[in-house]
Amino acid sequence: MNRSHVLLFVVFISCIWLLLSMPLQSFAATFSGRVVDEAGKPIANLRLVLPAFRVTTPQDQDEPVFLPSQQGETNEDGEFSIGNITSPSVKLMLLPQPPPDYELRSAIIEGMTFYVDQYRSHLGGFTFAIVQGADVKDVEIIVRPRMRIRGRVVSTNGTPFRNARVDLRVERRDIDGTGGGGGGGETQLDENGYFVRYLDEPAYYTVSVAYQGRSAKSEEVLIEDGQRYDDLVLTLDVEPSPEPEQVAAPMPNMERFKAAWERDRQGMWAVNPENRHAYKRIYCETREEAHTQAAAQGAHLVAINDAAEQEWLLEVFGKENYWIGITDASKADNPHWDNGEPVTYSNWIWLEKTPTGEKSDQNTETHQNYAVLIGLTGQWQETRQDGPVAHLTERAILEKEHLTIVLPEVEVDGKRR
Repeated sequence: MNRSHVLLFVVFISCIWLLLSMPLQSFAATFSGRVVDEAGKPIANLRLVLPAFRVTTPQDQDEPVFLPSQQGETNEDGEFSIGNITSPSVKLMLLPQPPPDYELRSAIIEGMTFYVDQYRSHLGGFTFAIVQGADVKDVEIIVRPRMRIRGRVVSTNGTPFRNARVDLRVERRDIDGTGGGGGGGETQLDENGYFVRYLDEPAYYTVSVAYQGRSAKSEEVLIEDGQRYDDLVLTLDVEPSPEPEQVAAPMPNMERFKAAWERDRQGMWAVNPENRHAYKRIYCETREEAHTQAAAQGAHLVAINDAAEQEWLLEVFGKENYWIGITDASKADNPHWDNGEPVTYSNWIWLEKTPTGEKSDQNTETHQNYAVLIGLTGQWQETRQDGPVAHLTERAILEKEHLTIVLPEVEVDGKRR
């Protein structure tokens, strides 16, 4: 299959309520199966995406936690698999970016068939639920090629208008004669002079093109439900302008690229003018790795003492998720940060409470809760090392009270100073 006709097949996660009144649990599910056309032929190389979504809880409906997207792609047999789904409510739909070459018709999920209303646009979809931690397998998603007109613009001698920018307009007349419409604008033809226009409903269509004061118009064509018209040719009585000379872009300096990438990974210290403390953003796989990097650099995970300090941190380092230096073991009788400072400011989304009668072994790595600063909301989220929020946190902010800057030695009169 031509990879230029790639489906952006989107499963949009719209989580409405978490079923548990506690911090986000690790109940990741998987969703797998295959995509076929209406004749049962597998569709390969189709990209599937779980877009970013937000989670709210009964404790705090107005302050959501933002979780990123997951992606997958069908193989030659049309098979796909998407994991780490952390919401029980999902919506299956199509989005037009880039324009998908197929439209969703139906899906069979655990023996139940879901149909899409044929009178709705290709953006239509349906909602269903996934049980916590479930593996939904053998899903069959049925698609069909979207209705379209594919045409080519050529000169009178057959020369295609390669990569030309033309004014293209498509007019529609309803089959039952009740109305019509149209639209268009500047369009970039491909290297062989072709264009594609996807259609949302059966109708009579007319295509016109204009270029350098000359124009051409097609005859009216009937496109019925599910049909395609790929043989349209529009002829202009003008020669295409010479193609601009293609100048090869200079190859990037890989050594500089690697050096810049490494500087970003290692981070740079920034000094807060209010307290003169130095801060650095680092990349890390786990909270433990963040703590190890901090110790190696004579620093500690950041202690946030007021709202102004947090606002400065997010402005300087960006609104990402960051490990910060507080755990639930330090919140009992004497709340304090990892560096020993007392907790004078907090901004929790919600706090986990141990159920009455249960003992929480907070001294073990398995049951220890850590804190993540959610950049998009500015609030703090508790999570365990194996929790979903932990898996989505790949950065930390380090802090040190005193930053020693060593100036490089220079040679003056042959002597190093």
